[in-house]
Amino acid sequence: MFDYAVKELTRRKKLYLLATVTMGLVTALIIILNSLSAAYRDAARLPFNDVQGTIVVQRNGNVPADISGVLLSCSLAPINPGLASQISKYNGVKGVSSALSLWVFDSNHFKRVLGVDWTDKFGTGLQSKVISGSVPSSDQEVLLEKTYAEQHGLTVGQEVQIDRRSFTVSGILRTAGNEIVAADAYVNLPAAQAMAYASENLQKAEAFEPQDVNIIFVDAAQPSITAVTEHIKSDAANEDTSGGQTPLGKTVGNYNIYTPQSFESQISSLFRMSDRLTWLISIIVFIAAALVVARSVLHAIMERRKEFGIMKSVGFRNRDILKGILISTALQASVGFLLGLVISAAAIGILARTTIAISIPWELTAYPHFLLANPEAATVTQVHLLPIRLGPVYVLGSFLTVAVMATIASFISTMAINRLKPMQVMKYE
Repeated sequence: MFDYAVKELTRRKKLYLLATVTMGLVTALIIILNSLSAAYRDAARLPFNDVQGTIVVQRNGNVPADISGVLLSCSLAPINPGLASQISKYNGVKGVSSALSLWVFDSNHFKRVLGVDWTDKFGTGLQSKVISGSVPSSDQEVLLEKTYAEQHGLTVGQEVQIDRRSFTVSGILRTAGNEIVAADAYVNLPAAQAMAYASENLQKAEAFEPQDVNIIFVDAAQPSITAVTEHIKSDAANEDTSGGQTPLGKTVGNYNIYTPQSFESQISSLFRMSDRLTWLISIIVFIAAALVVARSVLHAIMERRKEFGIMKSVGFRNRDILKGILISTALQASVGFLLGLVISAAAIGILARTTIAISIPWELTAYPHFLLANPEAATVTQVHLLPIRLGPVYVLGSFLTVAVMATIASFISTMAINRLKPMQVMKYE
């Protein structure tokens, strides 16, 4: 029967072409739609790769009256380190890092300084970007960003002044310049905290304690991001603090909490597809395709009525004929699935070359607008390739879908074959 089914398919290509192509298109649509949906979610997480986390927490502060010396960047307020300790206890949190972002208005030139704990996940991530020297081993050393060091002719071993303090350049690191929480100079967290605590202008705007920070990076498991964010909002709402006067940005209570969802609106609408919409489209495609395949199978059976009638007349049983149809349907499904797989791989290969632009909120990469001739130059945009790939789960899902359609077609075949009466068929043929 297998040879018979193969010959039937090869000699009557047009009769079975519609069902085969339909199964191929269903395979391709299911794989491509779900891959796009997954790529969209992955793309929203791309800005967080540099901070080794999935949530960034900041607290809004007051604008200082005197813009000079050491200030908290973009009017952020201090955050008690106890909040980081509390967040680390939430379910789904894999790690918590803290940093202190400062603006230093020295007499010679402006500097963005970031205090880093080199032992936490954020700090170890920065260490991988060092291209010369090493990270600071003492509070009197500083790590410089490559572009900043070249602009000012600084190399490893030289001295640099920050807030009238002398630091030795311990190393140089290379960044893309559009990361979340960008800086020109990186120092040990205690060194940055000492500068902030000693700054009169900073203390006038916001009371700063020696162990305070102003950025918290949370590495939470993907399924737990929403729950962890809600916990942080709840804890922040219970604090006896005000939101302050922020120059830019929307606030959540007195905190700004950034998650991958914060960047979804930045991604082109072409790739913005929710899981619900993907499943809805997949179900509609499946129903429409099942109807097309069923109609195609019935049409093929009607075209071969005389043939089936003769086969029954010479002794073929229903199950013998059905076996041949089942083999034929399975071959169609296999060819259709492979065709869809090839189409999907080609489409995903093309989409993988597509670039997406994601704008980073000013508060995360803050630079004083009043120091720029063109304030729009402070806007930071990240450009990434669409992170789409051919996932085994979607391939398996499309295969099962095609298998279900083939099963439905086989069931229809069974009913149609059982209704055929040899004498009636031969009478009208």
